[in-house]
Amino acid sequence: MQVLDLMNKRRRGEKLTTAEITFITKAIVAKEMTTAQVGAFLDTFSYHDMETTAELTDLTMALAYSGGIYDLSDLPGIKVAPLTTDGLGDKTSLVLLPLVASLGVPILQVVTPLAEEMTSPLARLAAVPQLRTKLAADEFVTTLKKVNAVAAAPVAELAPLQQQLAKLEIETDTTAVPALLTSHLLSLAIAAGVDALVVDIKTGNNGLSLKQAQQVAKLAVAVGAEVGRRTLAVISDLNQPIGDAVGASWEIREVIATLKGGGPADLRELVLSLGAQLAVLGGYLGTVADAREALSANLENGQALAKFHEWLVAQDGDASIVEQPDLLATAEFTATARAPRSGYIAAWDMAQLKQLRQLLGQTAGVGFVLNKKIGDSVEAGETLATVYSAAADIQPVLKLAQQAATIADKAPEHRLLYDVIDSALEQTD
Repeated sequence: MQVLDLMNKRRRGEKLTTAEITFITKAIVAKEMTTAQVGAFLDTFSYHDMETTAELTDLTMALAYSGGIYDLSDLPGIKVAPLTTDGLGDKTSLVLLPLVASLGVPILQVVTPLAEEMTSPLARLAAVPQLRTKLAADEFVTTLKKVNAVAAAPVAELAPLQQQLAKLEIETDTTAVPALLTSHLLSLAIAAGVDALVVDIKTGNNGLSLKQAQQVAKLAVAVGAEVGRRTLAVISDLNQPIGDAVGASWEIREVIATLKGGGPADLRELVLSLGAQLAVLGGYLGTVADAREALSANLENGQALAKFHEWLVAQDGDASIVEQPDLLATAEFTATARAPRSGYIAAWDMAQLKQLRQLLGQTAGVGFVLNKKIGDSVEAGETLATVYSAAADIQPVLKLAQQAATIADKAPEHRLLYDVIDSALEQTD
């Protein structure tokens, strides 16, 4: 068996056997393939995706067990995890962890640090002073056992091939290939010891199409079933940021506001929808509607906020921000982008908003808050977005913010949730 023979087989669109997938993944781990060869292997997925569940399951498990794993078998309960394709402003998981844990369901998140670091949960958590997201395996397990919630970067030994390929997928522009995206999402969670998963697949004007999102969702649910992890997939909208804030410290403020019973309506709705599914998968007694009601109550009665405080303390974070969000960093300069005409927000160009966020840089406290979302009415001269910058020359980013908004004469229809897929063959609108 030769690596080049297997790569040629992939190029011809032929299926790889379990033994062949194991062979090529071991060759990558052992550095018997050059970076160029690994990139060429990944590139074959661009024109010949893995369309069979068996083949994709083999790849996912090869990635998951390419190194060490976390042993959570001594922890009681069904361990659940929220997985997401991430996106600008998507701080959903940071609300989900303490909220679901407040019902007594153990919930965890392991996040690979990727090039898209400004949209990673790790980047958002970095805004919390002193919070540790690099935890040794035993610390990870101990934290989960203590507070029923933990979020951290993986140790180097955890599914190392998954971590290696995740970086190369960015370099080879194959991150949106359904098979690779599916195996990327599931393999790290499997290695981390998760029993059940809810996968939030985003679709929007700078990401996956609805058709691609549906394909990833079906593959994730099917592979999850094959490897004994109950998996449910939700397809949600990312034609605008989730919530109003973009930028680590501003997003943490929004997380706190939501856990206090407030926060943006779309963030709260998404959190309750995903959280109810996670709670039921995690053994919460009752229906999804019952779980949603219990989660909503915990947002109002302070239990979710108390769990957030407990979680931050467990990972050495400065939990005083819970009661004093103003302790979080704020950039020196503030300005507003204003509407050039009256009407309704018809769209936000996510590519331009992403560029805006990149232009603001990595200085603590930078970011922006959308004052208007899709469907909102706006008057000429009214504030569209508030921008927080470390640079005095803020006009270029204000122009981007203004250009990113499409204003129309009528309010468009807009959906937050598209599909919930609970088996490889079923979906509901």
